[in-house]
This record gives sequence, structure tokens and C-alpha cells, in this order.
Amino acid sequence: MPIFSDQPNTVAARAITSSPSLASDLSWLLLAAASPSTRERHLERVGATPSTESMCGGAAIVFDDRPELAERVRTFWDDDGDETSFTEMQILAYYSGALYATDPDVLWKALERTIPTAPLDLDVPSEAPEDLVIFSNRFRRLQESPELARAYLDLLREVWAPVNEMWQQSLPAIEEAGRHYVAQFERGTTLDVLVTPGCDIFRARLPRISSEIEAGKPMVFIPCLYFGSSLYLDFPDLVLIGVGVGPGDGEARARTESVARRLKAVADPTRLAILHSLAAAPSSVGELAALFRLAQPTVSMHVKVLRQAGLVHSERAGGRLRLSADPAAVEALLGDLRQAVLQGVSPAHDEAPAAPAAAAAAAG
Repeated sequence: MPIFSDQPNTVAARAITSSPSLASDLSWLLLAAASPSTRERHLERVGATPSTESMCGGAAIVFDDRPELAERVRTFWDDDGDETSFTEMQILAYYSGALYATDPDVLWKALERTIPTAPLDLDVPSEAPEDLVIFSNRFRRLQESPELARAYLDLLREVWAPVNEMWQQSLPAIEEAGRHYVAQFERGTTLDVLVTPGCDIFRARLPRISSEIEAGKPMVFIPCLYFGSSLYLDFPDLVLIGVGVGPGDGEARARTESVARRLKAVADPTRLAILHSLAAAPSSVGELAALFRLAQPTVSMHVKVLRQAGLVHSERAGGRLRLSADPAAVEALLGDLRQAVLQGVSPAHDEAPAAPAAAAAAAG
């Protein structure tokens, strides 16, 4: 749908979405090796724990046993002082149309295809002019030297290979985190609250960013599994905001998976009716079979599912096995469901937020 309208006195619809981005997560891995002080500052700020180590770039997985690989990353570009970054890789992914790629082979091929035609006059307002000169010079060097371009792509592949399987397995959690950020923003949570402090340029430009987004400029939240602090890239037709998946999201997912398993147990009408009957009065399998006019093996199967979900327990009385619903377990399920769905949601928001618009396609 059109982002801007020719009609007077109309407000453009905000185009807010989220997406995983292999290129963005890779950028944090590269930064963890190329700029050790950045990694150390983040660990000091949030605490050095196994979960924050993962947030800081998964650097332990890639580089702890490969110091020579970290050194190759640090020295690959000898053009901007003691520490470097690989922001030009994300810019290249944007121009290649593969910014949201999740398949590494798709990303490598897109980067290789785009290197010869990458623009040298870069329009990336989030970056300082002197940094844009550095990135432009890097593109020029890659275009002038096929050998350097091959070494560049080989380095990206080598850094990503050790973490690809874990990242692919984490995609559902990454996507879920993205939906959460979009929903929070649509409910009125501002960017200065949603985005982890750490990017001075983002803070300084926040009023302008917010104004452009309200005017209809597309914005995409990129949840990063290997996250450092905050990530901000501003292109002429897109604002990219990097946010962390983090340990809290993994814990939240574990809770919701537990709720989902128990809900699945009562999603069957017969099992729900059995649970209701057992809440009213303890019964045996035979009595339930007679009450519901079902074969005993069928009732036993339903009871097994309810017991595995922790909603029904049994005890022997007079030589017979008596089944009953566990009221505390049922109440716990209702409470966990309420928390999973409504935790952090203001009661003032009675209406569901509008569905976010699709992400704008990256320029290619």
C-alpha cells in the first residue's frame, strides 16, 4: 500500500514491522572480534553471565578457541584506527536486497552479486561523514580486487559457520521477540524505552526519527540473538533498529511453551468434559466410560493426556483407582495463561493494535 498520500489533511499510516536478519547478527559477531572494548563495555554494563555473553555476540563460540580468526577480523580492514567495524557489510546487504535473509547461502550470493555494483556515493544518514568515506573506500577496494572480495566473503562465512545451527534453531524465538517489539511500539511504548542505550547518534537523532516514522517512513525492528547494545541504521527509505532477543525472551518462551502444552491437553472437547466431571466428583475410568458412553481404552487415553499435563491425579481407595481434577493445577494454568497473554499490557488499551504493515523491500 502507498506510504505517503497525495490527499491533503491526511496522516500517513506508520509502516512498522520486524524481521530476523542474519547480516545484523553477523555484524555483532564481527564487532565482538574487531572491537574488544565494545564487548567489554557491554559486559560491564549488563553483567558478565552466560546469557549476556550470548547477547554480546556469541563471541565465545566463535573466537575463544580461534584467536587467529579474531585477529584476521581485526586486521582485515586497516583503515580506521585501532578498532574497526563491518557496518559496510550491512549496507551492502541492504543494497543487495538480502538484509532480511536467514539462509547464509542466500546472503553470501547476494553480497557477491552486489559488490561490483555497490554505490560509492553512500546516503546513510545514521553514519558520520568520515565513516561513510571509509565504507565507500572499502567498496571501491572490493570492486578493484576480486581476490580481496573473495577473502572478504570467505571471512564472513568462516565467522558465521560455528553459530549458524544455533541461530537457525533460535529463529522462532527471534521472530517472536520481533512481534513483541512491534506490539509494544504500537501500544505506545516509545523508542527511547524500547531500545537499549548505547548508540549516541540514535539518541541525538531520536526526535527526527520519530517524526519521520509518524510521517510514514518504514521502520523495521531487527531482533539480534548475538546482541551487543543497540543497532541503528538509517537509509533514505528505511529505519533499521536492532534490539536484543536476550535471556528474558528465552525464559518467556519456555513459560509460554508450558502453557501451550497444558492448553493442548484441554483443547479436546471430550477431555475438557472429563476434566469438568472430575472436578465435580472423583471417578474411575470405568465410571467415566459409562458416563460418556466411550470405550475404556479411549477414556484411558484421554486421562493419560490430562495426567501428563498435571491437571488430573489419581489415588487408590478400596482397591480401586480414583481419578480427580487437581484444582490447584487448573488455577495455575489459568494464572499462567493470564500472565503469558496480558503481562505488561496496560488495561487502558481495550482495542487490539492494528496489524503492522509489511516491511519495505530493500533497494537492490
